[in-house]
Amino acid sequence: MLRKISLWAVVVLVFALPLSAGGYYTMSQADVEEDFRPLKGNVSASSFYDYDEGARRSQNPLVERGESLLFVYEDPNGQLPLFIIHGPSDPRVDAEFRIVDVPGRAEWIVEDDPADVWPNNVYDLEGERAEWSWGGFWMRNRSAGGVLGPLGEQFDLRITPEVFPEAHRLYFLSGDVANPERIQLNRRDTIAITGFPWVQPTARLEIRPVEPRVRDEVTFDARGSELDPDLEWAEFRWDFGDGTARTTTEPEGRHTYTEAGTYEVTLTAVDSAGGESTTSFTVVVEDVAVSVERSISTTQALPGSTFRVKVRIRAERDLVGAGLQETVPTGWSITPVDSAGAVFRRPDVQWVFLEQIRAGTERVIVYDVTVPKAEELKFSRLPYKIEIHGHFQAKSPEFEIPIEGEYKVEITDCLSVLTAIAHLVVAPESEQPGGDKVDLRLSEEITKEQLQRAAELWRKDDPVPETCGERISLSKLKEIAAHHESCVPVDQALPELPRPNLRAERTIRTPIPCQGVVLGFYDDKDEPVGNRFTVKVEITSDVDVKGVGLDEELPSGWKVTPLDNAGFIYKPTANQWVYLGTLKAGQTKQVVYEVEVPFDHELDYSSKDPKQKDVQYLFGRVDSGWPCLEVDVHGDDRVELSECLDVIVAISRWDVRTEEIDLLLSDRITFQQVQRAVAFWLEGGEISRVCYPHVVEYETLKEIVARWLTDTPICDDLPAAPPEVCEDK
Repeated sequence: MLRKISLWAVVVLVFALPLSAGGYYTMSQADVEEDFRPLKGNVSASSFYDYDEGARRSQNPLVERGESLLFVYEDPNGQLPLFIIHGPSDPRVDAEFRIVDVPGRAEWIVEDDPADVWPNNVYDLEGERAEWSWGGFWMRNRSAGGVLGPLGEQFDLRITPEVFPEAHRLYFLSGDVANPERIQLNRRDTIAITGFPWVQPTARLEIRPVEPRVRDEVTFDARGSELDPDLEWAEFRWDFGDGTARTTTEPEGRHTYTEAGTYEVTLTAVDSAGGESTTSFTVVVEDVAVSVERSISTTQALPGSTFRVKVRIRAERDLVGAGLQETVPTGWSITPVDSAGAVFRRPDVQWVFLEQIRAGTERVIVYDVTVPKAEELKFSRLPYKIEIHGHFQAKSPEFEIPIEGEYKVEITDCLSVLTAIAHLVVAPESEQPGGDKVDLRLSEEITKEQLQRAAELWRKDDPVPETCGERISLSKLKEIAAHHESCVPVDQALPELPRPNLRAERTIRTPIPCQGVVLGFYDDKDEPVGNRFTVKVEITSDVDVKGVGLDEELPSGWKVTPLDNAGFIYKPTANQWVYLGTLKAGQTKQVVYEVEVPFDHELDYSSKDPKQKDVQYLFGRVDSGWPCLEVDVHGDDRVELSECLDVIVAISRWDVRTEEIDLLLSDRITFQQVQRAVAFWLEGGEISRVCYPHVVEYETLKEIVARWLTDTPICDDLPAAPPEVCEDK
C-alpha cells in the first residue's frame, strides 16, 4: 500500500554550508530549483516532533494553525529523516501523499496518529514506495503528520500530493532550526528532495615569480584547487604572512612585499556548500632587484657651506629608461660631481640614463649641495632641519621606488665636535695654530690624522674650528677614538658590546718605605730630597676596549711628571691620560708618573697624630670610550707627609761619619748605626729631625738590635723565630 502526502508549492533550496551528515541538498518543484540546509537540532527526531499523545498533536513550536510544514531534519548523530507536520485546522481536512524512491533503510519514526488510534490514517512503506495519508477530524487543536527516515547520505525522493486541503498553506523549511526560512509550495506538482554526497575541497597553491623580490607583484594561483563537480567556488581567503589579508571570489591573489624575509602564506578555499580547505606556502622574498640608497656627507651644515650627496644604484636586473629625481630646498645650489653616465637637468634636479643599466652593475651619482648664506636663508632661527627626498624610476620593467638611506641635514651656526673633527682638514704644522679648516664634503669616518689632531686640541685645550669655541673633553676624545678604531661614521651609533671587566690598580712608591714623604731635607748638592714619590697605574681588560682614559686627582699644587706613558697622551692641566688605540683583551698598560710635593706644602696635623703625619689621598678613574664604562682606580691611595722621621728610620739613615741624616742610605741597619743608637739611649739626648718622643727608648733600641741581627729592613716584619747565629756576628 502506498502512502500519499499532500503538499503545496514546493521550491528547491541549496544552501552553501556543509552538514555533519557529509552532503549538500536540493529541493525542486516545477521549474524552480534551490539548495537547502536541513534543520540541525540537538535532540532526536521523535523528540523534535514532540508528539503529545493526550492532546493528539505535535508540540513542535514551528507549526502554526492552518499550515503544513515539510523539511529535512539532522539529529545529533547526523541522521536525516523527513518531517511532515499538519497544524490544527477548521473545518476538517484530508491529506494524502505518494512517495517514490524511498531509501531502503528508511522506516516510520513517528506516526501521528497511527491506524490503531485513528483508522483513517495510513503509514505504509513497501520497498522504495510509500503512502502517507490522514483522513478527517484533524482539526481544532489537533495536528497530524509523521517522520520518515533515515534518508542516508544520498537520496532522491519524489513526493506527489494526491490530496491536500485548499484551506492549508504548505511550507518547506530550510536553514536555522530556531528561525528557518519558510518557502511556500504549491499543492499540485511533484516535489523532488535530493541529497548528494559531499566531496571535501582541496586547496592547492602556486606562485609567480617563483623567487620574488621586494616590490615585485607576486601572483598566488589557486586554480589547481579541487572541489565537488556539482559545486562552485564561493571565496578564497588569503593571508600573505606579513599582516595583510584579503578575500577574493577568483582563484587568484596578488600581493607586493615591502621587506625581504620568509613569509608563510595561507590560503583557505571555500566551496558553495561551505566546505573549506586550507593550505600553506612558504615564500622567500629577497631584497629588491634594484636598490637605491642615498648617503649625505654630514648631518650638520653651516650657512654658506657645501656638503656632498651620493646616490648608489644597484641593479640585479636589466633596466631600460631609468631616471632619478631629487627634491632639495628651493634656491639651494646643486653642482653635479659625477652623473654616472646620466644626463643631468639642473632646474628639476633630474638625471636620465640614456643607456641600459645591466644586471649586476652599480651606478653612483654624486652631487654637491651649497647652503645659502645666513642672510639668504628662508628660515631665520637656527638650528633648522631640512630634508632631501627622491625617487628612482624605470620604464622596463616599469616601477618607481623611493630613495632609501639618509635624508636629513641640520642647518646650524655651530657644528658638534664629532662632526667638525670628522670633516677637519688638518693644516700643516707651519700654519698652526688656527690653520685647520672644515670641509663638510669629506666622509664622516674619522681618519688617523684627524684623531691625532683631536688629541692635540685636547692636550692643549684649544677650541675646535666651527664649533663656536667648544673644546674637546676627555670623554669626547675617547668617543672620537672609538669611532676611528671601529671605523664607524660619526653619524652612526657605536654598536653594543659585551660589558668588559675593566680594572685599574695603583701602586705608590715613596722615597722612604713605611715612612712616606718628608719635607725639609736636602742632599749634599743642596737639592731637596724626600718630597717625591712614584705612582704606577696598571690598566687591563678581559675584552677589547677602545679609547681608554685615566683621570687622577691629586692635592692642589702637586707637580706631576710622566715617566712612562705606555702610548697614552698626557694632558698636564688636568692630570689626564688617554690611549687612542685598542686595549686588547688580557693586555696590561701601565702609566708611571712622579709626583713632587712642594716644600711649602702646609702640613695638616688635625688628626693630633703624635708622630706628626699629614695624610693625603689620591683618587682616580679609568674609563673606556667603547664600550662605555667607568671604574675607580683601586690599590694604594694614601700618602703620609711629615717634617720629621721615626726613630728607627732616622737610625737607618744615620751617617756615622758626618753625624747627620742622609735619606739616600739603605733600609737595613748596620753595626755602626746600632752603636750610635746605644749611645743615644745611654745619653738620653734628643735626636734632631726625629718625631716625638725624639729619643731612643728601651723598646725601640731592642727593635733596632733585632733588625740588625736578623738583617730585616726597617719596614718588614721581624721573623717569628731568631735565625741561626752566623759565626762572624
